[in-house]
Amino acid sequence: MVLRKFLNNATGGLLTALTNNSNTNSEEIQQLEAMGFPRERIVHALNATDNNVEQAAELLLLGVNEADYPTSSAAATTTNRNNVRGNSNNVNEGAHVAAHNEEQMRRAIEESLEVNQRQESDNLGRAEVASFQNNDDTNKKKNKSKGVVGKKTGKTPVVASANVIDLTGDDSKQPAATISKTKRNATVKSAATVNAGKAAASRFTKTPNTNNKSTSPTSKTLSQTHPNVKLPTKLQSKSKEEQILRTANRVKPHVMAVDTLLRVLLAVRSSPDNIKFRCIDRTNANYVQYVRDVPGAEDLLLAMNYRLHNYATSGKNELRLERHLVDDALLYLGISALEQMRESEEYKMGKKLRAFHAEMRRIGKGQREQQNLTEGEMEVRLQYLTRCPKEPPLGRGAIMNVQLGDEREKIDGGLASRRFDGDDTLADVLNWLGGCYGDELLEKMRSREWCLCDLNRYPILPLDVEKHQKKTLQYLGLFPSGKLGVRLSEDSWRDGDEIMDDIHGSARGLG
Repeated sequence: MVLRKFLNNATGGLLTALTNNSNTNSEEIQQLEAMGFPRERIVHALNATDNNVEQAAELLLLGVNEADYPTSSAAATTTNRNNVRGNSNNVNEGAHVAAHNEEQMRRAIEESLEVNQRQESDNLGRAEVASFQNNDDTNKKKNKSKGVVGKKTGKTPVVASANVIDLTGDDSKQPAATISKTKRNATVKSAATVNAGKAAASRFTKTPNTNNKSTSPTSKTLSQTHPNVKLPTKLQSKSKEEQILRTANRVKPHVMAVDTLLRVLLAVRSSPDNIKFRCIDRTNANYVQYVRDVPGAEDLLLAMNYRLHNYATSGKNELRLERHLVDDALLYLGISALEQMRESEEYKMGKKLRAFHAEMRRIGKGQREQQNLTEGEMEVRLQYLTRCPKEPPLGRGAIMNVQLGDEREKIDGGLASRRFDGDDTLADVLNWLGGCYGDELLEKMRSREWCLCDLNRYPILPLDVEKHQKKTLQYLGLFPSGKLGVRLSEDSWRDGDEIMDDIHGSARGLG
């Protein structure tokens, strides 16, 4: 130890100063006693540090043994020896020795603090590793003390290795040889080191109480953390009647799903013994397109007692209604709910959209197969194209896109594209559409059965082709990016109502 070496090699001048200052200030002793140190050690520490409270506290915290402090008898002997030497060098040598010893004390304290910090981190790391490695040995010793070790082994319990560091500071539990070896190799430990070691040892050596079966769960449920929050009941937990009515209400905008489910239930009710009507292949193309991904469709079948059979159980991916699960009351309720959905406004609108997209597919097919057109139809289309201006060359003008129906329908031949100049009019675009798709498309737009909409605006609003046919594309906001769509007209537009938000020109910032 740096401190022990320094204290043993202290000169007589410092011991003289320590002896003269043996009567320390009572206020300084009270300060150190308030920190929990015994009075005898406080007096020795103050004498060793020339009544410096901070340095004395450092010595007490570092745990320097009392034997390392100079005793009163040694101090008296040193004093007599210094008196014999004479008074010739007492003043100068005493001042020089005191300054030298104070510098040595400061350096010794700093070096000791650095050593303790390194030892503290090393001891904590070794303690954690040793605790993990000897956890099993500790458990065996505890079980043997309780009589848990089997009688067939006949082996003595494994004793923990002497290299394991005891951070608890209790020497009464160690053998005498271990205690002597530990004291020889012991280093000064701070209070922080001892407390941290105890915490680490208790954390890693603590064994769980397996006998206590009434342990509380680690995570709380929602009802415990938020007792005032009430979750809605799941659909599967509701009554069969409510399940059928709710799922049928979700399916009603999807025309093909409603019609398909209604046909399935009617077939099961008419022939419940026919297995063909009670099994639905989930990989069928029509089922995948119209039923499987529709919200509420399969939930309705599950409410009718259909059960899902996958490849893991039956080798088939299908919905099956077992014969003993056929319920006439549920079939009647499901058929009645679907028939009622066919009278709703959502179903009727879906029916109209389906018919409209069928017309769009027919017109798009005529555009792709122009070789099958009659001479009259070809002549009409050529007349429209002669009224259309010449297409600007590449690099001039802007592309105009026209989509037949909803983009999600992916109608074959339903997309037409061409470049137009900004001073071209809406009539030029209509003549181009007449040359592509014929006179039928323009007639239904003029009669407002169908409408031409600007898809770049939100919300999408129809364009009055009669009112704006002489307006330029720049004025209508269709240049330099034009995207038009042919859609089914709503009842208000079909009845001739004007659009309140039909704003064009400078009001839209186009000049």
